[in-house]
Amino acid sequence: MKGIAKGMATIFGRMVKPGVNEQYPDHKRVLPVRARMSFAMALEEDGSPKCKACMLCERSCPDNAIFLESEKREDGPGRVLTKFTIDLGRCMYCGLCVEQCTSDGLHHTGDYENCSRSRDDMLLVLYDVAAHPTEPMRVLDTPSPEQLTEVTDTFGAVQPHEDGDAG
Repeated sequence: MKGIAKGMATIFGRMVKPGVNEQYPDHKRVLPVRARMSFAMALEEDGSPKCKACMLCERSCPDNAIFLESEKREDGPGRVLTKFTIDLGRCMYCGLCVEQCTSDGLHHTGDYENCSRSRDDMLLVLYDVAAHPTEPMRVLDTPSPEQLTEVTDTFGAVQPHEDGDAG
């Protein structure tokens, strides 16, 4: 009986106070520093992706939202990334793919406005060699050095393990 009385008191108290409305898109909400939003692919200085096509991100995704295509490297061992796609309609933004990335090729961005009216528009192609054979496709902007410094200041630098490996 006490619980019902407390609940009703809360309801009546809220009825008297004015509502709180955020005037989005005029005033955007300040999000937490570690909010996980959209994704971007980091690029090397020559324009190639940092991704080494190890497929750890694809295997670690609980929603199967990441699709990688790669080819065997002609000049030695390893693979070369040809296409990297994330289905944002399936993604729950858990961040496991970013944590698993050993080459720091995949990272979160501050873009949280990813709504669309069709499922086809929810496919985020981060890299596609077939679309631009000489230049990688960049759907999202790569972060500026100032943004990377801000992230490093916020989260700290990557601490090397005792065996010398980073991460």
